[in-house]
Parts: sequence; C-alpha cells; structure tokens
Amino acid sequence: MRPHPEVGLNYGSIAGSSAGVNAPRTGHRGRARAFLGWRHAPAAFAARLPCPAPATAGRFAASGSGPGEVWLQRAQVRQTPRVPIQAATNAAPVKEGRLAVLDGLRGIAVLLVLWFHLWEISWLPAPFPALEFVPETGFVGVHLFFFISGFVIIYPFVRAQFAGRAAPTWRHFAYRRFIKIVPSYVLSIAVAIAIGYAHFASSGQAVRDIVTHLLFIHTWWYGTYGSINGVLWTLAVEAQFYLVFPVLWWFFKRAPWPTGGAMVAFALLWRNYAASCCLHTTGLLWFENFPGYIDVFACGMLSAYAYVCLHGRIAGLAAAWTATLVALVGFAFLVALLQNMWAMRTVDQWSTVWQIDNRTWIGVAFFVIATASLLAAPSWQRALGNPLLIFFATISYNLYLYHQMLARELLSHRIPPYATADPHADHQWQILYTIVAFGVTIAEATLVTYAFERPLLRLRPDRLLAAASRLRPHRALPPM
Repeated sequence: MRPHPEVGLNYGSIAGSSAGVNAPRTGHRGRARAFLGWRHAPAAFAARLPCPAPATAGRFAASGSGPGEVWLQRAQVRQTPRVPIQAATNAAPVKEGRLAVLDGLRGIAVLLVLWFHLWEISWLPAPFPALEFVPETGFVGVHLFFFISGFVIIYPFVRAQFAGRAAPTWRHFAYRRFIKIVPSYVLSIAVAIAIGYAHFASSGQAVRDIVTHLLFIHTWWYGTYGSINGVLWTLAVEAQFYLVFPVLWWFFKRAPWPTGGAMVAFALLWRNYAASCCLHTTGLLWFENFPGYIDVFACGMLSAYAYVCLHGRIAGLAAAWTATLVALVGFAFLVALLQNMWAMRTVDQWSTVWQIDNRTWIGVAFFVIATASLLAAPSWQRALGNPLLIFFATISYNLYLYHQMLARELLSHRIPPYATADPHADHQWQILYTIVAFGVTIAEATLVTYAFERPLLRLRPDRLLAAASRLRPHRALPPM
C-alpha cells in the first residue's frame, strides 16, 4: 500500500402559496384582500421552522399553483418586506472571522499527519500501547483538512445568505484561494528542487513534473503523482474542489441537504466502482483524487450550514452542555472508527479497502464533532481552541508542505547520527530523531509562515491593482 500523507440573497415570501390556498375563490380581488391580511406571515412562519430552507431572492413556492395563484405570489414577492432568516427567527448573529474551534481541529489535523509521517520513518511506537492506532492511522488528518476546507469555503456564503446580505464575489473567492495556496505551494516546489529532494531523470521529465504540479493535475498520472513531494497530492484535490465549488454552491444554496446527499452518494459509487475495476492496478488514481473525497467535503459544507442554521436557536446552559456531550460522543465515534480500521492492518491495502464504504463515516464523525463543538459550552470551545492548537493551525499549511521533505532529508544526512545498519533497531535513535524532526519542521514552518505567507495574506487585492496601475506608463495627452 502506498502511504498517504498526508452569501447575498434575500428571502422571498415563504407563505406565498398559503394565501392562494386559503383565499376565497372569488377572483383576483378576493385573493388580494386575503393577501393583505397575510403579508406579514412569512416572518412568523419562518420563526416556527427548525431550520429555514435557503431561497434565492424573488423566488416563490409555486408548487401546485394555477395561473391565478401565480399573480398573487408575484404580488407577494413585490410587496412583502424582505425578511432575512436571521431577523425572522430572532437568531443571534453568527460570528464573523475565524472560528477558534475550527482552528483547533486544524491544529489536530496537522499534528496527526506529522506524527504519521515521522512514524513511517522512525517506527517509534506510541508512548502507550492503547494509542498505537493513532500514528498508524494519522493520515486521517488529511480527511480532516478536507472537511475543514468544505466548511470554511462555504461558511461565508451560507452566513451571508442567512443574513440576507451580499455574498462574497467570485473574484474575491478566487483571489483569497490563490493568495493562500499558490505562493507557498510554488515556493515549496522550488525548495524541493533546489535542495535535490526532487529528482528528474531528464529535462523533459522535469518540465512534465513541474507543469503538471503548477496546473494541479499531477494526481492524474502515476508518474507525476508524488514525483516532486509526496504530500502535494492533497493540494491538487483542494484545487479541484475550488474549481467546482461555484457549481456545488449553485445547487447547495437551493437544496443543501439533497446536494450533500448527492455528493455522498457520488463518492460511494465512485469508490465502489474503483474497487471493482482497479483496486490492484490504478486504484490510487481513483481513491486519492477529488471524486473519492467529495463526501468528506460535503460533510464540511453541511456542518457549516447546520452551524449557521442552529446558532442562536439553541440557547441556554443545558443546550450548550448537551452539545458538549454530543461532541464527546463524536470523538468517541471517531476513535472507534480508527480502531476498527487499524484492526485490518494485516490485510493488503488495508486502509484503502476499509475506506471504500467507511470514508463517509469519518466525515460524519467530523460533522458531529465540529457542529456540536461550535455550539458547545464555552469551556469546551476554549479547550479545543487553546493557544497551542491555534499556533499549529496558523503554521499548519507550511508545516504540511515541508514536514515530509525535511524529515526524509534529515534521515538521508544521518541527522541525528546512527551507528547500526538499521536505525530502527536503536530505540534511542528513534526517540531522538522524532524530537529533532518535530523541532526542525516546526521551526521551518514558523519561519515561512510569518516571513512569507502572512505578509502576503495581509495584502489587499484593491491595493495591488492600484499599485499595478501606478506602475503602468501613462500616455501623454495629445496637444490641444
């Protein structure tokens, strides 16, 4: 088995068809009189809904409506005041900016991946036998990354839709994704080539590998899948998700749960077909590309929707501690899943075989953990979003990009030195190597994050465009 590294829409009247049903059948005037008494019903009706369904501006429920009802529904759309879901339900405003719980989960994800890859090199056992399954299944940290991506990418769109304000523009979406992902990604490729970590048999192979990586399509062929840096396959999956997200959002904002369900069904069908045709041949290219993980992204998207929907509607100390208990149950469920997968480790391609039908359950566990934790008691949120995990979340991207590269370079340069033919036979070396590798990769990720990535993230696109316009030569005005 190959080791794995790792919104502005106003709401139209939702009681549009009800007026048509209850109005006396006396023509348009009767219906209009009935409408005048019902025009404030949408807010009251929305307040009774457990989670109002998103709707686009100007849309109305026309199911079963005849020609006469259509006129009335259009009148309602024109005359009923726009009532954002948040105002209609008296929900508390959803938090702007970063969510500490999500950052805490991101920190956990990168530590799981780091531990997994260092364990692959050092074979250092877990400190307690009961924890042995953790490093050996640490690749699920990548699944958690994908889940968090699904959450944070759709979160501002859902939040804006529920608040009835303008969604982020696609230009802004593209810029933020580019400035966050591409510069650090390209820098890591340049470093891998410069230090000799990436090897090319010929200049033609070098061009092929670099171009496919820059286009984020290197996961489509075995020859380029991990040819520069093995962990970069996940960036191709992320980029493919960003590319199709506008289409997914078009469906999701109209029918979130059916859209999420369709994504889960597609992933299950995809992986089962791959298992039936290509498990022992090209299975890697099927299982470890975006279609194979679309259900995990879907769980993240649905978690963001559920959080925005439930935030402010679930209030009180009892509800918060109930959510905390649910989050703990979610963690227990995740542990049970990982132990169940680890129990299959003697089977050929054990993790791949287990995930054919069970990868979705990992996404479900993340859904329960994240959604419940965001609604949980403040003490639980502070524990999950503690400063240490927030720090690892801050440096997580560069820690992920470089950790395997640096860890393998340390081994190839015998840092720390080992005297035996097989360093894995030296338990002291295993411990020392793990400590050194952790320290070096964390220090490097901190340096690149604060000296390179964060200054770029602080740049505003409008200022960049203004600076570019100042650099362009200006034509002199023609003489009068």
